Amino acid sequence: MIGPSRQRMLDAFQYTAPDQIPVVYHPSPAGLHVHGEKLLELFRRHPPDNPITFESVPHPAPETVDAHGNYHELRKDAWGTVWEFRIFGIQGHPCEYPFPDWDAAARYEFPPIPTSAALQAEKHRIEELKKEYLVFRGGVSIFERLHALRPMDEALIDLHAGTPALYRFLERLMAYWLRMIDVWLTLDVDVVTFGDDWGTQTAPLISPALFRRVFRPRYEVLFEPIKRTGKRVFFHSCGRLGPILDDLLELGVDGFWPQLACYDERELARACREHGVAMYIHPDRQRLVPLGTPAEIDARIRQYAERYRAMGGGGIFYVEMENDAPWENVRTLIESIHRYR
Repeated sequence: MIGPSRQRMLDAFQYTAPDQIPVVYHPSPAGLHVHGEKLLELFRRHPPDNPITFESVPHPAPETVDAHGNYHELRKDAWGTVWEFRIFGIQGHPCEYPFPDWDAAARYEFPPIPTSAALQAEKHRIEELKKEYLVFRGGVSIFERLHALRPMDEALIDLHAGTPALYRFLERLMAYWLRMIDVWLTLDVDVVTFGDDWGTQTAPLISPALFRRVFRPRYEVLFEPIKRTGKRVFFHSCGRLGPILDDLLELGVDGFWPQLACYDERELARACREHGVAMYIHPDRQRLVPLGTPAEIDARIRQYAERYRAMGGGGIFYVEMENDAPWENVRTLIESIHRYR
């Protein structure tokens, strides 16, 4: 017998009428830092369907805050990129790169593949988690990884120009991700996650033709072992994707995490239902959550819940609290989700 949270998530993915619409929480360091113990308690009072625990309120290290209270931090990630952070808990921007150009990328060393000893410990942890939860692992990125390793304008220009050294690096990146996918499949995870933001507020960042020539066939290669072993592909992409969304649906993604406000939400839900794709219901963090009224938030959550119950599944509420949402809106969002789900 499996736990109710795992069953709920499976039913949402399969459109088999979950007993409640599942809800997934993000660690939300920015929101927890601002709202403190009362947000921690709210999370605890309304537990999610993903394996996350909230034990303390995060704060910036003292050395990252100046005498005037301004936060500033530089951190190097596992890929060798240095990121600059100006708001605690909010993703920063790359400011130093691990190689100076795509020719030098030929000598770049990728992050290490986990060792056998580490995998044994993780495999046991996943076996335990799967009794209660649907287990996600991953973070595969092609496009975003390119413009995290070199400046975005350079990556876009060289993609369009067909710069050979970039494309040689792209093949090395593909080989790395295939090895990591094999690791996650060996660990027997349920879902492998991908994340490439393809849209601006109004249109894709590249032409559909370039996407179909360069990226679609590569996603197909990366998806293949996941689909072949009966696991699920979950894809996050912010912005308005336009025709690129059609490509992702045709490629067989099982779950999609969009920026809802960039779409006709009814049409998006219909398209996902038609392709059997579950979707994160991520309420608008640009306007609704920080600037809307509690009544607006409550009405929107109720609308989402009614829509996805009528569809027999497909919806998964996603909660991520940033630093700009008033407390009353935060409380309303979480309480409304658990009231209507």
